[in-house]
Amino acid sequence: MTFIIKNLFKTTKDHSIWWKQRKIDWQTSYLDTWQHSHRDMISTILTRFRWTSLLEIGCGPGANIMNIISRFKGKQVGGIDINEDAIKLAQETFHGAYLKVGSAEDIMMSDKSTDVILSDMTLIYISDINKALKEIKRVARTNVVLCELHSEKLYDRIKEKLASGYYVRNYKKLLTRHGFYNLEFFKIPTSVWNGKPQKPYGYIITARVPR
Repeated sequence: MTFIIKNLFKTTKDHSIWWKQRKIDWQTSYLDTWQHSHRDMISTILTRFRWTSLLEIGCGPGANIMNIISRFKGKQVGGIDINEDAIKLAQETFHGAYLKVGSAEDIMMSDKSTDVILSDMTLIYISDINKALKEIKRVARTNVVLCELHSEKLYDRIKEKLASGYYVRNYKKLLTRHGFYNLEFFKIPTSVWNGKPQKPYGYIITARVPR
């Protein structure tokens, strides 16, 4: 019961402290997973529209960045993450790319400064989703790609919050409310990612950014 209550009240601050202080082998645990099937799926979905620049929020050491630049040539790809060690490894790996310590709620870039904003299981930790979406909308020029946990059922969203502390959201409703349009939802198949929260709720969502 204590565990369930803790998950219910777990906030962005709680998650942020854990990620900021996390000391792991970022190379083995994350960067070396750049060929994971869900990263391939993200890169494939990026072929559906035109873009030149992309920023990933919560990029870690850059596993998605590695996958993307292996598929797309001549693009400007960068990212932000709250863990300094992860960003340091990313900077050592991707020389000259825009890679900074930062968060989804404070991207620290100018308005409409990148074509695409990508997030991959980053918004599951954000309690103030409206603030994050406003910041994403401010910085993105044309498109967002969200690999996140989605359900239109309130019961499912509450159940997962109690079980794991992660936020499952109704992105159809949220993104529409914030003015995003041309929404597309691609369910992540179990053959691509069979993780416990991803299996029922994992989607890659694309949307156009309002001007």
